[in-house]
Amino acid sequence: MKKVHFPRWAEVLEQSDHGVEVKESYRVTVRWYLSWCARHGVACSVESARDFMSWAEREKHPKDWVLARWKDAIRWFFVTGRQQGSGLSVGSLEVEQVGHRVSEVAVCDEATESENGLEREQPMEGKTEDELQILATMRRLGMSLRTERSYLGHYRNFVRQQSVQDGCSMTASAVKCYLDHMAMDRGVASSTQKQALNALVFVAKQVFMVDLGEIGEYVRAKAGKRIPVVLSQAELRALFEQMESEKLLMAEVQYASGLRVSELVRLRIQDLDFSRGQIVIRSGKGNKDRIVPLSEKAAPGLRTHLELVETFFREDQERTDLAGVYLPEALARRHSNAGRDWRWQWVWPSRKVSVDPRSGKLRRHHVLDRAYQRTIREAALAAGITKRVTSHALRHSFATHMLENGTDIRTVQDLLGHRRIETTQTYLHVMQKLGAGVESPLDILYAS
Repeated sequence: MKKVHFPRWAEVLEQSDHGVEVKESYRVTVRWYLSWCARHGVACSVESARDFMSWAEREKHPKDWVLARWKDAIRWFFVTGRQQGSGLSVGSLEVEQVGHRVSEVAVCDEATESENGLEREQPMEGKTEDELQILATMRRLGMSLRTERSYLGHYRNFVRQQSVQDGCSMTASAVKCYLDHMAMDRGVASSTQKQALNALVFVAKQVFMVDLGEIGEYVRAKAGKRIPVVLSQAELRALFEQMESEKLLMAEVQYASGLRVSELVRLRIQDLDFSRGQIVIRSGKGNKDRIVPLSEKAAPGLRTHLELVETFFREDQERTDLAGVYLPEALARRHSNAGRDWRWQWVWPSRKVSVDPRSGKLRRHHVLDRAYQRTIREAALAAGITKRVTSHALRHSFATHMLENGTDIRTVQDLLGHRRIETTQTYLHVMQKLGAGVESPLDILYAS
């Protein structure tokens, strides 16, 4: 079996002259084929391509035009692999099921790469055609890697539990039964059930063009009300004293601006406006932008930090093996060189470059939220703080302290990016001063 190395197929496809829709179709089909090879423990070869096409036609019963599209994608993969030239001399082999003769085929090593500590991601392994279509849609819309994993997980569980044949067979009654199952049999949290509903509605409407209509009443998971953990100013000082360098600066910025941890780690250079003392949060929760304050206290440290970031940037510019930083697919298509523009670089870049699990390209990613969150927890323990401290406690503390200092609740709502005022009102319950003239009756008793 003749083989050739073609690991950069995704990058080559992106740089090809094919239209956007053709590229997307080829990308999905090739990844599907690679996944099939990985599941069956075979290399990418003429023989495996022939077996794959036979399996796909037998299992999926595609229409003629769909089958032709699949063949075109596999044909492109082999022919381009040959044209790229691996330096191996191989004989001519016939790809009977694909309909082309090629003189070389690719050895496809879809090895799992980590994104500098991210969970090792295997983008194509074990994914069905439906799941690949879901992935393609989410990536076209610029949804995060975490959302991809979450939505795919909910879809898989739904299909398995409801014995749904494919995405086009989704119905409102099946979704309702699945939501009932989550609440009654699995006892999931309310937030998990809501996320599953969002995922399934998204998949039905955006991917398979299925109108579910009214889902109807379903058993709702119990939503427990939890008081947010808020740190006093003394506790914050003790926490910060146990931190240093970049992680300390990150914590100060998060507390000063009330950011979610995902918003913090994804800040880009152009989001910092030192002259106006503002930070622009782009595509936050609900895909909304907002403006938050940039602390005067944190600004000097940020400027110094960016000087270090610029050294990484200049070193990366000299490397020919690095792609630019990650950009949403729609933006990357419009501005192909934006990933190498200083304005789009991460404020908190990782010290190491890593392989992007979605594209296979070598990039410099931002620091991982898990690494930052671990630092927060360790610092809280070292400071002797007995509260359950997470990075989100800094956001809770920002909101509560702003309200305690007299900031209008509507302003705090805007700064936090809350859609509903009721969410922001939660912080009224943890303020030190619950309201004008409100005192504990015990204090009044002993004061008299």
